Amino acid sequence: MSEPSRAAPWYIDPAAPEAAADRNLASSLAIEPVEVPPPHGLYLKREAAGLGLHRADGPRTHPLTLDLSALLAERMRGARQSPLAKACGLARPAPQHLCDATAGLGRDSVVAAWLGAEVTPIERCAPIYCLLLDAWQRAQSLSGAPSAWIQRLARPEPVDATTWLSQAVPGRFDTIYMDPMFAAARRKARPQKALAWLGELAGPDPDAAALLAAARRVAATRVVVKQHARSQPLATPSHQIQAKAVRFDVYLTGLGVSS
Repeated sequence: MSEPSRAAPWYIDPAAPEAAADRNLASSLAIEPVEVPPPHGLYLKREAAGLGLHRADGPRTHPLTLDLSALLAERMRGARQSPLAKACGLARPAPQHLCDATAGLGRDSVVAAWLGAEVTPIERCAPIYCLLLDAWQRAQSLSGAPSAWIQRLARPEPVDATTWLSQAVPGRFDTIYMDPMFAAARRKARPQKALAWLGELAGPDPDAAALLAAARRVAATRVVVKQHARSQPLATPSHQIQAKAVRFDVYLTGLGVSS
């Protein structure tokens, strides 16, 4: 998807041991490194717990830092019977390669990996990608043998999914999953901080239909699109799986398809 993400500088303490590596990563992703926290807006800053997203103005709040293991612990109960698992063909254990084309904070990627899929996360918004990459690196470096699910979760890709998939070989992935961000809120209630900040950084995805077209060309079995429960589908799906606040539109693509 091609719309550029919102700017969020990276406050890097020049005396920190990670300063050089962080500056190199920021430069490679066109994120502005700064040595003084900005007075307004969102910015990245490394904390003891990991890379965090901070807000310089507005109500005082804790930074947003990702912990993939903790995230999975919150979501694994009932995951096998969840609408996500049913839509992606993971309600019963079966090997498959899944691409999360709009990985965001990695919430659905970690569940899919725990359910048994080999998962390739893609995130085009550079600050969000940095948060996800940092969380993935910390999960990979935990002492002891890594859990099976984290071994199935590939290093995130900082690329535009539509462009990347348009160059991929058809059939490379069994399932391609996408959760586009839309201008309209999913709930009438105020969204939680993580989703609100995510939306502020990434903005809406007006090119979601183009991503769907690219995904349908590449996916061997299905493309799954997470939508607002009452929204119009991006195209005519093969079938739909309803949840309370969202809906999963399933587009079957190949031979030997199971739903």
